[in-house]
Amino acid sequence: MNLLFFYGSVIALLVVFLLALTRKRFRMRHMILMIGYSLYNLIFELVFGEILGLYYYIKKEVSLIYIILAAVFLYPLIAVLYIFFLPGGLKAYLYTACFTAAMLLMELISLHTGTIVLTGWNIMPWSIVTYIVSFCLINIFYGFLERKLPDS
Repeated sequence: MNLLFFYGSVIALLVVFLLALTRKRFRMRHMILMIGYSLYNLIFELVFGEILGLYYYIKKEVSLIYIILAAVFLYPLIAVLYIFFLPGGLKAYLYTACFTAAMLLMELISLHTGTIVLTGWNIMPWSIVTYIVSFCLINIFYGFLERKLPDS
């Protein structure tokens, strides 16, 4: 069930991403965001999962493979989908709260299916803090990219 949920999540997000591309234009700054967020998540997962041993994916012996797969195929899609539909003004806070709740739900399902096994990490408060910081970093980085790579 853990492999099904892992690969199913990647496929589902890829389908949503491809559907979003019918409405949104994918630009160079989105690609750079995907690469940057991929590297951020890879470092995060390596430090907290592999080095500190606070959790692992699927099985401890193969966790590194799934950390890399998630960093390359899962988290970049989440970042771009978040940015694609991010509203302006105060609605952005509600949108980010909803995205954070969706990420927590996905994490809880991951725990239930055995896709992620916690060995020292606590969802409360660390996952919530992590998602809030991640979405703030995505906003800051994407704002920078918008200034440096404006629409032609």
